[in-house]
Amino acid sequence: MEAKRLPYKQPLDYRMIKHLRFARNKTLKEFEGYMNVHKSTIARLEAGKLEFTEHYEEKLREAIKRLRISNSELINAKKQKGYK
Repeated sequence: MEAKRLPYKQPLDYRMIKHLRFARNKTLKEFEGYMNVHKSTIARLEAGKLEFTEHYEEKLREAIKRLRISNSELINAKKQKGYK
């Protein structure tokens, strides 16, 4: 039986920020250091009050790398929240 490979670069969504932050038990202030954006910006992104541009997607990717979040965890986060 052949193992199914996960896509290397998972698409991200602003709604994932809060889930990933909680999964790693990080406050906004702590997550600020991983994402390199101010905590108020993260809060606005989480709430959908700020457009999730390519810039913020890249910042989230940096945080994911720093927190060592796997592709499997990203897929599970999407499934739990019903993201497409």
